[in-house]
Amino acid sequence: MERIVRFAREHAVGALVLLGLAGLWQLLSMLFRLEAVPGEPMVPGWQIVVTKTFISLSDYWSGGFGVASVAEGGPRTYQGAILAILSNSWDTALRLYTGLAVGAVVGTLLGLAVSWSRWTRRLVELPAQFLRTFPLLAMIPLFELWFGTYFIGMATFVAYGTGVIFFAGVVNAVKNVPQVYIDYAHTLGANRLHLYRTVILPAIFPELRSSILLSLGIGWSAVLGAEYLGAQTGLGSIIVFSEQFAYLDRMFLVALLFILYASVSYAIFDGVSQRMLRWLPRAARESVPAVAAQPAVRR
Repeated sequence: MERIVRFAREHAVGALVLLGLAGLWQLLSMLFRLEAVPGEPMVPGWQIVVTKTFISLSDYWSGGFGVASVAEGGPRTYQGAILAILSNSWDTALRLYTGLAVGAVVGTLLGLAVSWSRWTRRLVELPAQFLRTFPLLAMIPLFELWFGTYFIGMATFVAYGTGVIFFAGVVNAVKNVPQVYIDYAHTLGANRLHLYRTVILPAIFPELRSSILLSLGIGWSAVLGAEYLGAQTGLGSIIVFSEQFAYLDRMFLVALLFILYASVSYAIFDGVSQRMLRWLPRAARESVPAVAAQPAVRR
């Protein structure tokens, strides 16, 4: 009970700000009566979003589970809308987390390679830093042409967008590992592989936490950009179809879903990472991700 009360106190101001923004949106919908096309307001009010807009998402349900699709002549229903949201959200999340996992592994390995030895640093650092400077959105058409608009192409694009962040985060975090940790491990006879497994990886996680949170945000943006260029399913495809007919209310509702999913993913990772960082002093744990820089590791 005490934990619930503390959580409510900590987030009360934020909740009030969100309610204020929702009220401001409703006020704007009442003041600006412009329409993109007849019957489609530029600023849809909440009374439209939670009724007409929500049920219209059943247009994107392909049928099944006893609910006929609108394309097959079925009526628009709340059941169809819910199933459409769930199925398209699943497709988007699968592309996102597959790409995020691949990007995290590849980016982390390349980042560790920079500090592994002089030769691996020469092989990896300059090419990876060069790839990191490419603008992410400008790479979308290239990935579409190289890998197509299928699952592999979208997941690869997300992996690229998140992998470069992991690479930069790992390189910086390894540099900030205190040299005394390295010296103690060598004194106790640790070889290089054992050093990285038992010293480097645990030591860099507190600082790397900020890179992971940033990668989650970039990942949701990247998967939307990838789906925007030809995906037939997913939340991004709903935005594309809605744009073609100026359904601004549907675009707004899907944008809210992206915000909701991103916020939930942040909260889940934050809770898991806090448990993984129990070994840190409380003051240091609460200061993460803003970890103070330590002397660079020497190899």
